[in-house]
Amino acid sequence: MYFIAGLILIITLWALIEQNLLMTTKYLITSTKLQKEFAKTSFIVLSDLHNHSFGKNNKRLLAKINKLSPDFIIVAGDMINKRQKCIPSNAFLLLQTLAKRYQIYYAFGNHEQYIEQIHKEKLQLPIESIDESNSTWVEYIERLTSSGIVFLDNESIIMTKDNSKIRISGVTVELEYYGNGSASKLQAEYLERLLGKKEDNIFQLLIAHNPIYFKEYINWGADLTISGHLHVGLVRLPFLRGMLSPQVKFFPRYDAGRFEENGKEMIVSRGLGSHSIMFRLFNPPELVYIRLKK
Repeated sequence: MYFIAGLILIITLWALIEQNLLMTTKYLITSTKLQKEFAKTSFIVLSDLHNHSFGKNNKRLLAKINKLSPDFIIVAGDMINKRQKCIPSNAFLLLQTLAKRYQIYYAFGNHEQYIEQIHKEKLQLPIESIDESNSTWVEYIERLTSSGIVFLDNESIIMTKDNSKIRISGVTVELEYYGNGSASKLQAEYLERLLGKKEDNIFQLLIAHNPIYFKEYINWGADLTISGHLHVGLVRLPFLRGMLSPQVKFFPRYDAGRFEENGKEMIVSRGLGSHSIMFRLFNPPELVYIRLKK
């Protein structure tokens, strides 16, 4: 009995310590569709921060990013938490600081999407009926946009170097595609309706928060997909896989890391934080660094 209680205490203490560790994982992505102008182009992926802070004002996270000195930053969603203030928040302060030095492309996760949806539903209601997260959502978007951050809410941008191009798209699927149990099936025409048709001769980088639809992203035309969301299945078996996804699926296939199919790739971030009662164990927060090469 005492042994079990002691073991539970040790695991709990380690989980509390571990959530403040910060590891960096580096990937090299090669493609014949990448031109020499984009050789050595690098970017950072921020995902699933959930308003966590590594040191005061995210000092430790900022130091790591600045040391890596990426060309730009991709935000793969869930920087904030639903039902919490968007401003002030650790996520807002971090992004404002980073925007002074880096170009940032921000795609929504299910938490941003939840707040956006509730906000739209309550636009016609008295302001006192809107909770704090929704009352600051518009300000969050407006102030970060004013800082130069580009929000890719089912939108795309073309990054150009000399005569070479990369297309960066951010997809926002409906919340039903995040449902517990069996998630809704994603149709190829649905993605095309949201994002438009692929461009065959341009390297396509897709930011898609939920990684479980990797095959569908490939069918749409993604050369590289950037995802998060699963937090490595919350509890990760040491040196093995995540155990349980937010969709209540045991041992999710695309839990974290690098995946390849038909010459197309997906990088799934372990995420930087957690929320509500979600628990990280043997699963330290992760900053992702990606370099491109022809």
